[in-house]
Amino acid sequence: MRAGRLISSTQRQFSNRTRNDAIQELFRHLESNYGNLSSLIDTGTAAETIVADDGIIHANHLKRLFEHDATALHVRNFYNTESATQLGEELIQESLRKGGKNWKVSTSRGLESSDVGTLGEHPPYNVAVARERQSISSSQNDGDSKDATTPIDEYFEGVQREFHSRRRKGTSYRLWPLDKLRLELDEAWQFGAGLAREQKDPRRAFGGGLPRIMRGPTRWKGFIHVDDLGPLDSSRGLFSANIYLTVPDADANKHTNTNPDAGALYIWPLGVRSRLDWYRNAITLSSLSAQDPESQLILRKALGTPNVIHPKPGDLVLLCAQRPHCAVGFSDGVRVSLQSFLQYESEERLLIDC
Repeated sequence: MRAGRLISSTQRQFSNRTRNDAIQELFRHLESNYGNLSSLIDTGTAAETIVADDGIIHANHLKRLFEHDATALHVRNFYNTESATQLGEELIQESLRKGGKNWKVSTSRGLESSDVGTLGEHPPYNVAVARERQSISSSQNDGDSKDATTPIDEYFEGVQREFHSRRRKGTSYRLWPLDKLRLELDEAWQFGAGLAREQKDPRRAFGGGLPRIMRGPTRWKGFIHVDDLGPLDSSRGLFSANIYLTVPDADANKHTNTNPDAGALYIWPLGVRSRLDWYRNAITLSSLSAQDPESQLILRKALGTPNVIHPKPGDLVLLCAQRPHCAVGFSDGVRVSLQSFLQYESEERLLIDC
């Protein structure tokens, strides 16, 4: 019986490998004969980075971004520069006292380490979900009590602590930049904006964003990735919002980094708008979830010249998280930003989470 089970298991593994190899070969054939990633690079207004110099989020700018008639939106001076810099320094000191949690990135191999650390009372939601799955698997094997607090419960409890702690400074209160973002998105977008809620228990709100810290020297000159694999759709999409508090000094990096864009943000105006185009270029596009040097080189060659954004303290950058982007690595300094995600559905309330 044991021998029979072993043979059956080996046959299944071989069958799975054979099937996966066949699928890979099919996609290689499609791309070599019909793929043309460069033809999918947007031009005209869809390739633009909208720049607002007045510090205000405008409804028409949001509409263009959400409908993919722009690649990114850069709102300069969204938050007071002096206040942003001071807050950035406070977060750097907090990271030195408490340490930061590594910001995991989703790859084909699962969650992997990056050059970015996070601060806060809760992890990103995708990390909590991964921990939940591990916890369920462990409890099934060990027979642990089902009444124990789960990683998802801990996430939602931490969200509330994060909200309350960030608004306080000593005995006084301040306008936390991510609260300002939520308020102004709600005011600007005609259908409103607010925190996403858990489907099974709408009383529980998702996080509104977390501090992210990136210290030089970074391992990567810029990890090109997307946060959501899928074709662009003018009626829905995933977008990220980053408020910059501290950025690496460009002059300091000139002596140790040959890239003049060290510390900047790259985003490529790639406009894959159908599943057929995805399939035709699947081999190259799969590199967007592969954190290895060879795949990154292939992507850089295929994607061409990116849009370059040089954010300053207090700037807000909104971008489509389905377009390839990366934070350019640097040798010296620290980048501190606050990040959240926006879920867009046509004629629906914007949902904010982290």
